[in-house]
Amino acid sequence: MNIRSFYIVGIVLLSLGLLYEWSSEKRNASIQKQLVLAAGQSGLFGDDLVLIESEELIVVVATKTGAIVETRLKKHPVENVEGSLGFRVFGQSNESAFNYYFKSGFTNTNPSYVLVERGDDFVTLYDGVLDITKTISFLPSPYEVSVYDYSSKGINGKSYAGLYRTEGRALDLKRDALSGGMMNNSSYEGVAISTESDPYETYRLRSIDEPVGVLSRSGWVAFIQKYFFAALLGSDEYIYNYYVLPKESGLYRMGYTVEGSSTSNVAFGHEHRLFVGPKVRKDLMQRAENLELSIDMGWFWFLAQPMVSFMAFLNSYLNSWGLTIIIFTVIIKLVFWPVTAKSFRSMAALRKITPELNEIKERYKDDRQKQGTETMKLMRQNGANPLGGCLPLLIQMPFFIGFFFALREMVELRHSSLGFWSDLSAPDPYFVLPALFCLTMVLTQKLNPQPAGMDQTQAQVMKYMPVMFSVLFILFPAALCLYTVVNSAIQLAQQSYLYKKLGALEGAK
Repeated sequence: MNIRSFYIVGIVLLSLGLLYEWSSEKRNASIQKQLVLAAGQSGLFGDDLVLIESEELIVVVATKTGAIVETRLKKHPVENVEGSLGFRVFGQSNESAFNYYFKSGFTNTNPSYVLVERGDDFVTLYDGVLDITKTISFLPSPYEVSVYDYSSKGINGKSYAGLYRTEGRALDLKRDALSGGMMNNSSYEGVAISTESDPYETYRLRSIDEPVGVLSRSGWVAFIQKYFFAALLGSDEYIYNYYVLPKESGLYRMGYTVEGSSTSNVAFGHEHRLFVGPKVRKDLMQRAENLELSIDMGWFWFLAQPMVSFMAFLNSYLNSWGLTIIIFTVIIKLVFWPVTAKSFRSMAALRKITPELNEIKERYKDDRQKQGTETMKLMRQNGANPLGGCLPLLIQMPFFIGFFFALREMVELRHSSLGFWSDLSAPDPYFVLPALFCLTMVLTQKLNPQPAGMDQTQAQVMKYMPVMFSVLFILFPAALCLYTVVNSAIQLAQQSYLYKKLGALEGAK
């Protein structure tokens, strides 16, 4: 190693050390903030706010309005430490004007409730003037809340339920680059409606400039965001008018009104079914039709969805999402081995004749036509095709892209560990996986034939490509890095094996 390379390696290692120390300090500060908030949580609730909870959810209700103003997922803490508060879906930020809450009742009314009864897992509110009772409790299905609005005299209006939200990103989702913010910010956020006419229709908040309304039996409406979300689930017994309304007084509104079965416009009550929880595909499929579509699987969702199902099957035996990713990547590489082998054979043939190709280029450097003719003749004689290495790989690309998007959106990977990686959804804090990826890329470059006549500038750019990609991987979640490293390592082993078998390792260097 020359002195220049020694300095470069030293600078890189020093930079990584400083980056690790800085990111560790930020991570510790974030953990301490959550622990302080958790310690003071009990003092936040009084007569105006009532807290009820189940095994999975903490729900905070504003007694006067009957709105659910905050929810916390007890089994999904903000920080991966004991004592951290649960992740919020509904809530408001003390650092910005962001606010997100649920409200239900009857149209044409504005009740003012008083607390009638409460328990650990339910609360009953009542407005004596309008004769409206609201009971909020938990349904048997985890992460589901029942909100029952009732009037014995009837109300001249319709039952409704809605999600009210200001602009802004989801609460408690880390946004800084070294905590996975690069991937978190790229996930879809917006309103989604599922009806009989359209199983999944989405609207970004800023695109809502006029009211949207869809009549449907059953269905659901939700605000889609990364990992955790809230959805209003309809029933086959009723017809709903699902709506999305433009911003008014800083709030976007999405929800439904329950349409009457007769000409009378008097409503006596309705039980609303509210889901607030994690986006686990198998679980969502059992709650409502098409609810699993709320997980953004990207362009190749039709490939990603069965992959996720098969990964869930593997994990039921392995009980480790890290090992599941490794085993599943191995299976994918074995399934595509016939296609990969065809690509490598073409590249091996090209590698073996690279010295002769360079000789032809030099010999006929003043005659491009003759150079091209001789080059194609040599390739045909040796079974080498410059496109032969690309086309088989293009066939595999949709599967690998689908797997990439699947890993990016899987809430199961959040706070899932493998060895000294405590959270596969966050970037590798020790930079081990980016370094391993750099190594596999360098070794792969040595195997791949260098195009004949490549100039020195291009060669130098290609030489430093592994470093540039590895720097990018510092910002990627560990799960994606793990998949890429395992994929690259297996491909390197397959390529080395086939090159040795075909005698291409003794070819061009």
